[in-house]
Amino acid sequence: MVGLRNLGNTCFMNSGLQCLSHVLDLTDYFLSNRYLQDINKNNPLGTQGELCTAYAHMLKNLWFGSDSSFSPTQLKRAIGKFQPMFSGYNQHDSGELVTYLLDGLHEDLNRVKVKPYVETKDYDGREDRIVAREQWNNFLLRNQSEVVDLMYGQYRSMLDCPNCKNRSIQFDPFMMCS
Repeated sequence: MVGLRNLGNTCFMNSGLQCLSHVLDLTDYFLSNRYLQDINKNNPLGTQGELCTAYAHMLKNLWFGSDSSFSPTQLKRAIGKFQPMFSGYNQHDSGELVTYLLDGLHEDLNRVKVKPYVETKDYDGREDRIVAREQWNNFLLRNQSEVVDLMYGQYRSMLDCPNCKNRSIQFDPFMMCS
């Protein structure tokens, strides 16, 4: 068993990383090196693979390391480089860090190399299951990664206009790890 060393007020980060390391399907994806084929170095929303590479390095040391603890310095540096809010050694919210990390991993590993323009059709009284499937498929045209496969869902939101009585129903993707 390998723990994470505190780098100075990084217990918020270490607790989130320990939790994520126990999402076994995601961890297996990194430990088996399957992530390497998905790195998208050209995604302007990603980190050109730096974040996912540092995350994989940390996981390999957690799961296969020979020492009793590991310093996640490389990952901390990558997180701070691409999200300055987490640079330095201030206390932060663990949930915010996990959400940022998962979003960054998704963008680094997004299998969609060229994101097409996608237009959402109006609800127009169609069945929820049809609108939900259509909007999920539209989302997948621009977003496909192991993170999406394992950790994203969809929520339904409805808006009724009191003036024109028009109803809008959307099925939006979400990722939440609270």
